[in-house]
Amino acid sequence: MKKYVAGFLFSQDLSKVVLIKKINPAWQNGLLNGVGGKIEIGEQAIDAMTREFEEETGVTTNAEQWTHFAQVYRPQCYDVAFFFARSDLAFEARTVEQEEVLLIDVANLPKNLLPNLR
Repeated sequence: MKKYVAGFLFSQDLSKVVLIKKINPAWQNGLLNGVGGKIEIGEQAIDAMTREFEEETGVTTNAEQWTHFAQVYRPQCYDVAFFFARSDLAFEARTVEQEEVLLIDVANLPKNLLPNLR
């Protein structure tokens, strides 16, 4: 079974959130999602969260900053751990890989969010 993490880094005042414009998987292409990816073999979810966030945004966080708030498990399909954090490090997030990293105004969320994100 595939295991993933997804994280939402909010600014300290909760007015902004870091999201990523997805290319893959194909069904997410063009939609905004939390920052994350696959949990590697032997890796804990929180460690995957900090690693993926740094790889995709260039921002170094630590495990203590992240709070696990949900788990979505679909037998025989996937298991996703969801995290959030609050820090003005959100303002330092940038595009590092192919998928564009954006700082979004929480009060004006765009329409191209994953359907269950709002």
